[in-house]
Amino acid sequence: MVETEVIDYSIEAFRKNAKLVVFFSVPFLLAFAIPLLSPMPTYVSIGATFLRTGSMFVDLTYFDIGLIFVSSLASLFLISFAIVSINLLIKSQRTMTNIRTEVIEGIEKYTMTIFLLYSIAVVLSLVVLLVSYEYQVEGLTTPLFSFLVSLTLFYVPAATVIDELRPTEAIRMSLYMIKNKFLLFALWLILGFIMLSVIDELFILIMPLVGALLPIPVTWGRYIVLVINSMIILPFLVILQTQMYLTKYTILK
Repeated sequence: MVETEVIDYSIEAFRKNAKLVVFFSVPFLLAFAIPLLSPMPTYVSIGATFLRTGSMFVDLTYFDIGLIFVSSLASLFLISFAIVSINLLIKSQRTMTNIRTEVIEGIEKYTMTIFLLYSIAVVLSLVVLLVSYEYQVEGLTTPLFSFLVSLTLFYVPAATVIDELRPTEAIRMSLYMIKNKFLLFALWLILGFIMLSVIDELFILIMPLVGALLPIPVTWGRYIVLVINSMIILPFLVILQTQMYLTKYTILK
């Protein structure tokens, strides 16, 4: 089955390139750590940082808002850099090209493209949040809009790096892939949810036991999960996403 082959390819790719994958995943960790160091109303859940959108309209100064804006851009850039780097790594492996050449020649161009697209998506989401907040429907419209935007961008990094498509073409390709290979998309969502949830629940159970034996705060478990997700789980999901996109080329093995 295509689904099992894709998972096998992803596991093998992660295993063969573990050192490079971890190296390219450092920006993920930095990106998720930045919001915790800024005045954003953030919290940690399932090993990731989230913004309390309802708290954005309370007790924030203009300096706080400016710092949040700059921090968000820095996080988006680091995330874009990490995703592009991992995509280039998989492209190099599957097309038998030189890794160093691929990374050096393409990383700046692709990173800026993905960064701009992600930035536009965040700005649009913020606009929707502000408008929906006025009508007290932000709890419904904001998540729904974010989900729809994520669909359009799901395969965009892979389409940009693998096929060197322009942004509009990459978005069309992303929607095309989701529509025509929906089982792969659903598989990614299910695996992602299971992997993130299992790690989170495991540390919720383990940390009270560890805290009883060692002078370690129970809350540290959330940050340990953040590191594991940033350096292992999320990079693997990016690899899996890229391998799914490559199924459009059945001749690639």
